[in-house]
Amino acid sequence: MINFSDLTFIFRFLPVFVIAFYLTPASYRKWTLLVGSLFFYGVGDIRMLPVLVGAVIVNYLFSRAIRGADKKKLLLAFVVCIDALMLVEFKILGQVVDNSLMPLGVSFFVFKMISFQADTYMDKIKEEPTFADVAAYFCMFPQIVSGPIMRFSGYEDNDVMGKDVGKTELKEILSNIEDGLRFFVLGLFFKVMIADHLAMLWNDIGTIGYESLSTPLAWIGAATYSMQLYYDFWGYSLMAAGIGVMLGFPFVVNFDQPYAAKSVSDFYRRWHATLGSWFRDYIYIPLGGSKVKAPRIVLNLLVVWLITGFWHGITLNYILWGLILFVIIVSERFIVFKLLPKWLGTIVGKFHVFVLIPLTWVIFAIPGMSMLGDYFSRLFPFFGEAVAVNNNDYIKNLGIYGAFLAMGLILLIPGIYQLFERNRKKPVVTIILLIVFWICVYSLSNSAGNPFMYFKF
Repeated sequence: MINFSDLTFIFRFLPVFVIAFYLTPASYRKWTLLVGSLFFYGVGDIRMLPVLVGAVIVNYLFSRAIRGADKKKLLLAFVVCIDALMLVEFKILGQVVDNSLMPLGVSFFVFKMISFQADTYMDKIKEEPTFADVAAYFCMFPQIVSGPIMRFSGYEDNDVMGKDVGKTELKEILSNIEDGLRFFVLGLFFKVMIADHLAMLWNDIGTIGYESLSTPLAWIGAATYSMQLYYDFWGYSLMAAGIGVMLGFPFVVNFDQPYAAKSVSDFYRRWHATLGSWFRDYIYIPLGGSKVKAPRIVLNLLVVWLITGFWHGITLNYILWGLILFVIIVSERFIVFKLLPKWLGTIVGKFHVFVLIPLTWVIFAIPGMSMLGDYFSRLFPFFGEAVAVNNNDYIKNLGIYGAFLAMGLILLIPGIYQLFERNRKKPVVTIILLIVFWICVYSLSNSAGNPFMYFKF
């Protein structure tokens, strides 16, 4: 049920919760959100529910202490260390001992807690929030599993939490639910009809064996995994943001057409934007950001990308992924866009986005260094000794999955999503979304379902 594309979630939990939320008197809706979120989390990971509850209580108490303390910085450092060590400990336990020992969504609720403490320290949260508000913000079910990492200011911007149903508010509430459903259905389509089918191709490539791929299929695989990850996580982000809109929260933009980016650094400002802005605001800028000399900027970027790699996992491929992105971004900053002519820098930046980014995703996807070496020996067959078993394997796979690859490529065009945003409230778009919804439901009813990829982080 914790999977938003699970039929039990879609037809049972979500409608029951939304109805219960709005039937609750306005002043108690925060409690409904909290209880519903804890129930949602408990269904997914009941053993680790006490960890979440304990972390919520500890962080609430520290936030109150920071607000009234003389030595705020010391208290902030202490609670941030507690949160960070908790994250590191569970990451290690989950990836070295047993994956079940890593609490569901720990990477996301810990980052929320750290940002909340930092914003409290910097007086960005003017009025002291109640325990119910803080706990509901940390635990809110649309975001606890895989983000987005909404700031507490976004929680405070809820436009129905303090309004009773009836009078003029009913129209606003129904409008929010309707609009949220539009984003939810589009995200469901991205997940079920694109990401899940591309996942089948990526799995088939793994079944063939990386050392046995033809070079064309290896490159198709790199593009496939890139789009699978994109539509899986963008789909999740749209669904999560849509649920938030149904409950009166502002729409959280987590993806802003990253493949329209002009460079890798621009790409990661657009990709998982709430995570990127978190690293910028709570690590990069406190280290000095870009307002320091060049060597220190390089060091700051190195720290950020090492932590980003570790945040995703402790295996070598994630650290290597982060380091390679660090090298590319530094080269863009100090060479490509500083020393090259503008037109050439633009070409190189686009090359990085459409060629290097998919190659880095291959590193992200394959944990074993030996298997990674096999894959790159097929991408670049003039290195290594691996030989394709079937040079025409890509023809068969394009015949099976070509339509889904084409759909994914077409939807990378920024104007298409912008067209949806501008026209989403028109009746014809609503009818199309209704048809798309039932197509997705039919597909889900005939499959076992595929969890979102970012669940494991």
